[in-house]
Amino acid sequence: MIKIFGLLLFIGLFFTACSDDDPAPNSDPDTQADPDPDSELESAWLTGFRIETPQGRLWYMNVSEEVPENYDISESIELGLNQTVYSFGENPFVFDGNAKTITKWDVDKTDLSAEPSGILSLVSSGYNRTFAVPAFVSETRAFVSNLQEGLMIEWNPTDMSITQVYQVEPLVSKHDNAQAFDAFNYVWNNKIFIPIAQIAPSICCEINADNMETVVAVFDLGTNTLEYVTDERMMATVIRVPRDENGRLYIAPEQENSYIQKYFNYDINEAPSPHTILRMNEDGSFDEDFAFDLDDVLDIEVFNELAFVFDNKAVINYIDSSDGQLPPAYDDRREIFSGTSARTVAVDLVTGEVTPFDVLDKYDFVIYYNTIDGKDYYINFSYDTEGTETSYIVRQDGFESYTELSSYENAAAQWVDKLWGDQ
Repeated sequence: MIKIFGLLLFIGLFFTACSDDDPAPNSDPDTQADPDPDSELESAWLTGFRIETPQGRLWYMNVSEEVPENYDISESIELGLNQTVYSFGENPFVFDGNAKTITKWDVDKTDLSAEPSGILSLVSSGYNRTFAVPAFVSETRAFVSNLQEGLMIEWNPTDMSITQVYQVEPLVSKHDNAQAFDAFNYVWNNKIFIPIAQIAPSICCEINADNMETVVAVFDLGTNTLEYVTDERMMATVIRVPRDENGRLYIAPEQENSYIQKYFNYDINEAPSPHTILRMNEDGSFDEDFAFDLDDVLDIEVFNELAFVFDNKAVINYIDSSDGQLPPAYDDRREIFSGTSARTVAVDLVTGEVTPFDVLDKYDFVIYYNTIDGKDYYINFSYDTEGTETSYIVRQDGFESYTELSSYENAAAQWVDKLWGDQ
């Protein structure tokens, strides 16, 4: 149960203090009103985070009245290894990649204690993977995908039961030694958009227009059918997809694209662009009239993230070639992040104008995670010269206005959401 240790410690200190001190002047014990133990708290926020241990990544869940400035393990629920935290409505949901289960938690509105209230096993459905992000559509309809095995599993978040298992076309990589996989998903216009990642395609093959393309799986919630939509104008996509203020999804490049261009057999005249931004239509197709090649306006050594798009301006985080060069050997590529600062710029997708975006310069990665009460929340990361990781939960209040809610050294924030109440 959440906060038990801290609560017991507080109670012990409280009674010790009361036994040693006299009552406060002008106080009447008979008229002192105790707090109503049944009064509901006005708000509750859910945060998830992980820390690195010798055994692997250890996951925690925290429920509090506001986003905590720092993660206190003693006031958090330890979930274990290979756990991921999500939420829908007023309930946290925890995916256990080892057991292939999703556990629903109930949160008490008087003290924010959390207890498991239902569990869904995916084993009987043929599900066999260690990572998934549920797509919540309604109180009674949610999905989890395993496209490598050709599965879309529909389940009911209210009673935690499997509703239907849909057999869909399996996802197959175009490369013999690479793996294509589905992870994050985005519910929009009665469809689930699932960007497809290609794992290390550079290790196996010559890169050309025949074996590299951007792929998004689109599951239609009306017909319960899935289609793989492709576009050859960009070689591979990142699995996190930002939206603009109108809800349109923008497909951003994968960081791996910069490595392919640097280290492997890549002919710019025969291969798709490594750093082009694409856009999706509401019907699930790529917008044929939109493609913006960032290499036309930026000198990119390493592309990091497309943070967000607003008013036709894309905020890009990258390492400029004039600031640092990738080391000669592919195996040493990560060294560039220890000694080189990333830049954050705003790129006008209509005019091509590039302007500094200094308000986010302190972060090496700016990653959209959730929209809460109409405002976007980001979990950002930075690394010092020794490689120490610090994560931040940041709220966007306007195009260039941000509130940093928390920062955690050596602990990686992974989820933030409001379960109920005011912001």
